[in-house]
Amino acid sequence: MKVYFLFFLFLIFGCSSSEQLNDSAVVGKYSYKAAGYGVGSTVEFKKDKTFAYTWVTGLINGTTEGTWSISGKKIILNSERKKSDVIKFKILDNSDNNSDFYNFKFLDENKDILPKVICLLLNESDKIKSVDANFDGELQLSKAEDFQKLRFIFLGFHEFEIKKEDLKGNVTLMMIQKETHYQYFENEVMILKGDKIYSDLIKKTRHVKNNFFTKDVQN
Repeated sequence: MKVYFLFFLFLIFGCSSSEQLNDSAVVGKYSYKAAGYGVGSTVEFKKDKTFAYTWVTGLINGTTEGTWSISGKKIILNSERKKSDVIKFKILDNSDNNSDFYNFKFLDENKDILPKVICLLLNESDKIKSVDANFDGELQLSKAEDFQKLRFIFLGFHEFEIKKEDLKGNVTLMMIQKETHYQYFENEVMILKGDKIYSDLIKKTRHVKNNFFTKDVQN
């Protein structure tokens, strides 16, 4: 009976230990290519526990680097840059003006004028009204307006909000363009099965039959 019991324990713990990946099984470069559609990507897992994920869609491409770790049979990826670190805007000026109006000026990162920026006047949960800056990137708003915060919107740029209590008078805002060529990873999960890595980064469609990366053969 004791022998059977020990054998049973061996099966349990032996099988459970095999569920844990080891670093050497993961290290390598894996590729995916959608034939004929100009779409592809690679992910390289390095021995120092860093990775590089590179993708291309037509004429657009990007690279994300970060660190990887193992949790059971899962590979967990975290990019160097985090969404929470993204700067959405900068206040270049916020000075008193001894006026009954807020005077806004909108610029991009090159300090060029941004025309027709949309400004939403908000209370706690609802939009009160919407006003637009002029073609010179300027907006005048009465300080008597009843709102709690403002939300600023311009196509291709980060949206952001500023509380009324933080405004003084003359306000110059630099709006920051969104990054379209960077993929943020926060505990992104990949699954290794044999020489293939399965990932939600590859969406299966009628044109995309394989939703996995295949390990490159080393010559």
